[in-house]
Amino acid sequence: MKKIIFVSLILLSGIYSCSKKITTSSATVTYIASSDGTITMNAVGIGKNKDAAIFDAEKNAFEVLFFRGLPNSEEKIALIGTNEAEIKENNKVYFEKFYDEKRYKTFLMMSSPTTNITKMGSNKKIQLQIQVNVAALRKDLEGNNIIRKFGY
Repeated sequence: MKKIIFVSLILLSGIYSCSKKITTSSATVTYIASSDGTITMNAVGIGKNKDAAIFDAEKNAFEVLFFRGLPNSEEKIALIGTNEAEIKENNKVYFEKFYDEKRYKTFLMMSSPTTNITKMGSNKKIQLQIQVNVAALRKDLEGNNIIRKFGY
């Protein structure tokens, strides 16, 4: 009987470890200022280590610009659209290159910590001040047929 329970637990843990993991982002992004085609914002990131937390904060900033818009800024409407899952699925290659190959960094003019890294359970949390070249980002989205040029 103990052997059956032991084998069952091993099988269940194996199945669980192979299941799809759902990750959530902290998505805390606040507007600071905009000027000449750039936008500056604060973004919070959470990750297993400092680098992962920084990546999460930077990704959150872009995700808010792409799919939600940033209230009280010139970018109050989403750059791409609000149907995030469908847009990402239809443009999978673009977003893989954008994040996995770190293309997003070419649009970052500044990314600097505004707080020290803090512990949140087993994760780390950091807040960054991020400045994005929105004009260049918009041109890139147009050039890759993610969005259409205004008026065309």
